[in-house]
Amino acid sequence: MDNRKKKAWIYTRIDAPEDSHGTLKKQYEQLNTYGEQLRVEIVGSSSDMGEMAGLERPGLDLFLEAKDSRGIEVLLVLDSSRISRDKELVTDFLLRMRQCGIEVCSPLEGIISAAG
Repeated sequence: MDNRKKKAWIYTRIDAPEDSHGTLKKQYEQLNTYGEQLRVEIVGSSSDMGEMAGLERPGLDLFLEAKDSRGIEVLLVLDSSRISRDKELVTDFLLRMRQCGIEVCSPLEGIISAAG
């Protein structure tokens, strides 16, 4: 029996240009607790702030760079809008993650799939 924990990455994001209310920290803590419930090993995290069109963001790029080298199998996000509010972009991103063998999980939405 394989008792190895899946490796997970926490990604947090807010639309505001600054985090004056500690929202990113709260998201991180919520996702860290969720990761414990899923029994995954958190091997990294990143975050982004501010309105940004598309998926070109430093925090998301950091995850994409780390996913192969760190063997990431699970991406933890608060909900699909943390990826993007654009449904097409979310679907494209989810399909890409599925091709890489990465599950995108949310404490609010469960496993987020492109079929959504």
